Amino acid sequence: MKRDIYAYLTSVVLFLAIAFSIFLVISDNEIPFTTQARLKIAPLNISTEVSGHIEKVLVKEGEQVTVGQPLFELDSSQYSLAAEKAQANVLLAQGQWQQADRYLARIQSLYESASASKEQLDEATANKQTKAATLQAAKADLKTAQRNLQLTQIVATKAGTVTNLTYQEGMYVTPSDTLVHIVNQQDLWIAADFTEKGLPALTKGRAVNIVFDAYPNQVFLGHIRSVDPAISTGAEQVTSLAQVEEETRWIRPQQKIRVRIQTDQAPTLLVAGSRASVMVRDDYHVADIWMTILSWMRYIY
Repeated sequence: MKRDIYAYLTSVVLFLAIAFSIFLVISDNEIPFTTQARLKIAPLNISTEVSGHIEKVLVKEGEQVTVGQPLFELDSSQYSLAAEKAQANVLLAQGQWQQADRYLARIQSLYESASASKEQLDEATANKQTKAATLQAAKADLKTAQRNLQLTQIVATKAGTVTNLTYQEGMYVTPSDTLVHIVNQQDLWIAADFTEKGLPALTKGRAVNIVFDAYPNQVFLGHIRSVDPAISTGAEQVTSLAQVEEETRWIRPQQKIRVRIQTDQAPTLLVAGSRASVMVRDDYHVADIWMTILSWMRYIY
């Protein structure tokens, strides 16, 4: 009796092992599956275009911001003075140009009545042109000064969540400094590494099932956005010599390819780097069943 039970259990285990092996083979080729997937979010780096001390920090870590919302205010005193000086230079240059214009008009009148020479007319014309160029340069300087003054208020150029806020009031910042990052949940995507055997099935737009490790017992939908045409192990430098791979193992390790997955459904509370499992959907609901089982298993590991 015990021998019969043992034989039965052995047969069941063997059958399940064979069935699972067949499933893995079919999966690799027809409905690719991977547990090597991570959530990616492209953060927006907020930096300053002018240098100065931070006068006010107007947001907090984790705060939701909208486009155009002020984030920081820099000390604007030097830029205000520069704008005032530039404005004064414009007024001065404008007065000099008007004076040169009146003088040219007078010389032209005298020249027409033969009371002024051609040399005087040419000199007056050149003087007006010089004053016009000076006025134009002064206006450009004023525009730059006003822009620099406006840039002392740093605003959000994208809606999202404030993260990595490390700068505080009183700190000195330069255009090379990243003051804060803004993350928008709408910009998230998944980097999934599949084996190359499933490449024919990894077509753009094909639906996939997604299970996040952080959300057991939940299956989310998505689709393939693109397949990266090159990976680091396959991209060869133009100036490098050919490298011959020496492989002594009978069974070669499978090559991975990077696939970008766009989420159609996703939890609201996710962070960049969150791990996930992805499987291409099929018409027979095999992927739905397998990913549902996997989502339950995420309670354990």
